[in-house]
Amino acid sequence: MLRPTMEKLGLTVPEAAALSSLGQTSIYKAIKEGRLRIRKYGTRTIITRTDLASFLENLPDEPEE
Repeated sequence: MLRPTMEKLGLTVPEAAALSSLGQTSIYKAIKEGRLRIRKYGTRTIITRTDLASFLENLPDEPEE
C-alpha cells in the first residue's frame, strides 16, 4: 500500500521541493553545500521529513529594514 506524500517519512528531491515550496535546483544546491542532509539507498536519494524541516527552520530570518 502506497502512502500519500503527506505521510511519507522519506522524500525524493522532487517531493521535498514540492513540500517545501522550493525549486528542485534550490534543493540540489542546499545538498551540494552540505546544508541539507540526504540519505542514499542504492542510487536513490532520500531526504527525511525531519532533515527537511530542520533545513527550513534554519534558513535565515528576513532582514529587518
